[in-house]
Amino acid sequence: MSAHWGIPDPAAVDGPEVVKRQAFADTLRMLTTRIGIFVNLPSRSLGRLTLQKRLDAIGRDS
Repeated sequence: MSAHWGIPDPAAVDGPEVVKRQAFADTLRMLTTRIGIFVNLPSRSLGRLTLQKRLDAIGRDS
């Protein structure tokens, strides 16, 4: 099972230091949110197809 949760590359952000730091903070927030949702899924009670759909939805919805 796999999922691709695309996020903007914070290292590619140009601008003042404050803008770069905000880009990294945004990336951290996105990843923290997605990982939190993932680890709280009831994976043992979900079928494989349902689990895959939930993983895909995490990347789209958060």
